[in-house]
Amino acid sequence: MRRNLAIFAAAIALLALPGIVTAANAQVVAGRAIPGHGTLLVATSNQMTLYTFDNDVAGSGVSNCTGGCLANWPPLTIAGGDTPTGGTGVTGALGTIVRSDTGATQVTYDGKPLYFFINDAAPGDTNGIYTNWRAITLAAAPSPTATAAASGEPGSTAQPVKATPPPTSTGGGTSLDGAVLAFLAVLVVAAVAIVLSIRRLAPARRR
Repeated sequence: MRRNLAIFAAAIALLALPGIVTAANAQVVAGRAIPGHGTLLVATSNQMTLYTFDNDVAGSGVSNCTGGCLANWPPLTIAGGDTPTGGTGVTGALGTIVRSDTGATQVTYDGKPLYFFINDAAPGDTNGIYTNWRAITLAAAPSPTATAAASGEPGSTAQPVKATPPPTSTGGGTSLDGAVLAFLAVLVVAAVAIVLSIRRLAPARRR
C-alpha cells in the first residue's frame, strides 16, 4: 500500500514538473520590427511596445513612476518568484523589482523598470516616445538605400546623374550668331555705298 502511494505521488510530481518550470521561467519580452523605428522591445503577452523612464535609475531597484503616473504608464509585471526571459534578439539583462507602492513584481531591462503606455492601442504603436520616455531599440531600422538594394529594385545602386554642360566654342569655326552679324554688316556697308554713289551721280545729271 505504501509503495503504491509513493509511486502515485512520484507520478503526480512528474506531471506537475513542466508547469513548475514554465512558471519559474516566463518569456515576457521579445523583439518586434516596427516601421520607422527598427526592432523594438515588446511584451510577448500582447506585442505592445515597452518603455523606460529617464527618471528611473538603472540598478536602483526603485520605480520613480508612482501615483498618477502609473495610470498612464502601467508597469510590466509578472508573478512573484518568476524569472523573466526574452526572445530572439533580446540581449539586455532582464530582472525584476518589487514595487513598494503595490507590491507587484515589475520586470526590468538593463536595470530599468519597463512600462506600457496607455495611449498605445495596437501592436506597433509608439505613442509613448517623447520627453523622458523612450522605447528600447534592439536593432536600428535599415536605411532606404539598403532596403532598395536588398529588394532588387532597379536603380538601387545608380549613381547621381551629372548635368552635361552646353558645348563651348573652341575657335575652330564661326558660330551662327557671328555669321548673321557679318552678313548684316555687309548689307550696311553696301547700303552706305549705294547712297554715296547716288549722291555723286546727282550733280552730274543736273549738269
